[in-house]
Amino acid sequence: MLSRIITSLWGIPLILWSIHIGDQILFILVLMLTSFGLWEFYSLLEKYNYQPLKLEGILLGIIYVTLIYFEIRRALTISLLLITIILFIYELFRKRRVITDLALTFLGILYIPFLFSYLILLRDLPFGEKLCYFLFILIWVSDSTAYFIGKAFGKHHLAPSISPKKTVEGTIAGIISSIFVSLIFVFIYKWKLIFTIILGIALGIMGQLGDLVESMLKREIGVKDSSSLLPGHGGVLDRFDSLLFAIPTMYYFLHIIRLA
Repeated sequence: MLSRIITSLWGIPLILWSIHIGDQILFILVLMLTSFGLWEFYSLLEKYNYQPLKLEGILLGIIYVTLIYFEIRRALTISLLLITIILFIYELFRKRRVITDLALTFLGILYIPFLFSYLILLRDLPFGEKLCYFLFILIWVSDSTAYFIGKAFGKHHLAPSISPKKTVEGTIAGIISSIFVSLIFVFIYKWKLIFTIILGIALGIMGQLGDLVESMLKREIGVKDSSSLLPGHGGVLDRFDSLLFAIPTMYYFLHIIRLA
């Protein structure tokens, strides 16, 4: 518990500071999360006897995030096309079973840098700094509430085959806490009540689903944490799994209701 608290004491201010500064600092943060997240993802697959293209996948993830940051959409499409062809040719001459490993390599790209990159796009929206604060604080509160309520009062397992410790009571408490966080931000920033509450509920639900997806991966491979990079928290995927689904959810929700 002490190591968990110590990590939070420097990790949370670092993230909030990166959001406040934005631009290059946030870009560097997303690059770091992408790189370490992909490394963890591919390392987990290697424990399950797969052989994803780890270095190539990480490089592709870095290129993807970089092109998103510089808003080079045409170069992004061309780069992905060329890299895909090059990887297939590269594997062709290695003469080994490649379909599964290549598919898992690209799954990592879709799962981590593709979703993380939406944080850059979200921060670039009007009032992007406030929106990012709302997102991170809501997910942190929702995750913490679900954990502590589930541990203290949870009796009904939500998905025992995937995450034995996750309970229905904890999940409901996490979503309810999302509503309370939404109400606080409505009061502070004078946002529209109904849309903010709907967004808060959506983020709470997607955060829980993101956590379950990562738990499913770890459960199948048979590990407790994605890595030991963040003492007391596990790895990047353990700490940011809820945000991976929540970030694009918020981005497109704002576009749909035209709040941005």
